Amino acid sequence: MKKMVLLITVLSLLALSLTGISAAADAKSPDNQVMNSYEGNLSQKRIVSIDLLSIMGLPAYFIAEAVKFKAPKPGWKLNSVQILGWDGFNGTMESIPRERIIALEVRDKDLNLLYRFADSQLPYSNFIRNATETYPFTIRLPSVSVSDEFYICFYDRGAIAIASEILNETSENSFIYIEDGNTLLPANLPLFKENESVPLNWIMTVRGN
Repeated sequence: MKKMVLLITVLSLLALSLTGISAAADAKSPDNQVMNSYEGNLSQKRIVSIDLLSIMGLPAYFIAEAVKFKAPKPGWKLNSVQILGWDGFNGTMESIPRERIIALEVRDKDLNLLYRFADSQLPYSNFIRNATETYPFTIRLPSVSVSDEFYICFYDRGAIAIASEILNETSENSFIYIEDGNTLLPANLPLFKENESVPLNWIMTVRGN
């Protein structure tokens, strides 16, 4: 019981310390331009949360949800990525997530690596925010310069299930990125039937100037 109280106290302090960080991360500069991976209102879309580790097993540790964007101008400075996710927390002690490492990469149109980020998922988790449903979290970047088309690749590694839109046909902007081979595949996954793939569109928002 004492260990449980201590755990809650420590995590509560961590949550308080992260509040300022999160607020700063989510702050929008008036000069920022925003690009979404989707069109229209999310509340009117068929949304499902997915982690690739659950579908593909251990190889998914090196497989990412990838979204293609196009920079508004050459040398556009990408400074944040927002993703909708859920870490499994439902308000109970049993659902408190264990720490895992997530990663995010920015790649150019030829899939050359421009920037790589890795961190514990806990500062971005539902648990820290006491949110029991899909929740937006923002990863700040050090003004990564991009031109033309570029890709955001997010490695969920089973730590965070990423929100995705169910489509009727294969997306032209959402992919599965396989690090081994530096390859993109269509974001079509067998969600409901083993032999029937469903086209998906990963929900992401990028900001920059």
